[in-house]
Amino acid sequence: MKIAIVVQRYGIQINGGAELHARQLAEHLDQQHDVEIITTKAESYLTWDNAINTDTEYVNNIKVHRFASGEKNNKLQHYYYRKLRNRSKIPIFLRKLGLNKLANSAIFDFKNYFAKWQQYQGPYCPELPKFIEAHQDDYDIFIFFTYLYYPTNSGLPIVAQKSLLIPTAHNEKPFFFNGFKYLFKQAKFIMYNSHSEKKLVEKTYPVAQKTKNDIAGVGIDPPVFTIGDRPVKEKYFVYIGRIDHAKNIPELVQMFNQYSENKDVKLILIGKNDHVKDISGKNIIATGFISEQEKNNWLYHSEALIIPSKFESLSMVTLEAMKMGIPVIANKNAEVLNDHIIQSQAGLAYDTYEDFEMALDNILQLTDKQRETMEINGKKYVENYYQWDKIMKKFDKAFKYIKQTNR
Repeated sequence: MKIAIVVQRYGIQINGGAELHARQLAEHLDQQHDVEIITTKAESYLTWDNAINTDTEYVNNIKVHRFASGEKNNKLQHYYYRKLRNRSKIPIFLRKLGLNKLANSAIFDFKNYFAKWQQYQGPYCPELPKFIEAHQDDYDIFIFFTYLYYPTNSGLPIVAQKSLLIPTAHNEKPFFFNGFKYLFKQAKFIMYNSHSEKKLVEKTYPVAQKTKNDIAGVGIDPPVFTIGDRPVKEKYFVYIGRIDHAKNIPELVQMFNQYSENKDVKLILIGKNDHVKDISGKNIIATGFISEQEKNNWLYHSEALIIPSKFESLSMVTLEAMKMGIPVIANKNAEVLNDHIIQSQAGLAYDTYEDFEMALDNILQLTDKQRETMEINGKKYVENYYQWDKIMKKFDKAFKYIKQTNR
């Protein structure tokens, strides 16, 4: 089959969760199918600047079609966001009362506000859906990544009968804007990352219950790297991902500074800093964006990975750590993270500072036997649920369903 994957950013240098997921899926699907990417020229989701000049290029032998984005307008984005947010309070209240049908009624749509917010949030790239429309007969399947952005919301309705949506949805404020219900209604097939994501989507937008779906997640390959020297002599915990307010980094920094005030233990922040001003502390080291070799070596020698985010649809780095046998300390408020911890028994979850302090203390005090048990648990969990061969079978089944219902 010829498959198009539509995603807001794409490239080796882009390490966001959905974007990395899209690239890994593309490269695995390309082993059996003819895969192409439809995306933007942006590298930063904060500005959507057209940092990549080429219209067409190959990334790991996969053809990538790129389209320019308009300049992001933060002032107008926030204006329409506030409009939508204020008007979404009533349907949110109605959902809490169990009145989902009323909450999802047309009186709360505010389509013009939603379209404007999508445009100013970015990436606004009107040539992208035009390309999809012009070339819709060239592809058998269109896979759309992420419910949130313009490329998915403008492109999926054009090829709804050929569409597979990977929403990567989580409990964040924009998710409850009623304009998204059409996306979940129009998609031919929805492939969720987790049970908690499926539950959230179907509870918020009951129309999604009628859409054919499955839960696949992502495959986690064994890390390929050379074990190097221990980077620092002290014991340390590591965070890997965007250094971002949305990932709850300021709270992590504040908690760790409090925790380590009189301790000889460090926190390593690995990833690009997306405008978090104060990540300083006498026991905090920020590495910036580093190579996979360096990242894996830091992780391998760490006491545990810490994931402070309250909003995740999967968290690939959590699964990567478990695959390596590294314990995970995760924010209990992110349901999917809490589920990973409970089901795997390969880490600890926290809510309050007291929980955070206890979790770090418990990890530091693990006996060799206890640490080995966590290591075995984590590896077994990933092997049971996050293997590419099993995931590819689920996608093949979904593709057959889409093709058969379109005959």
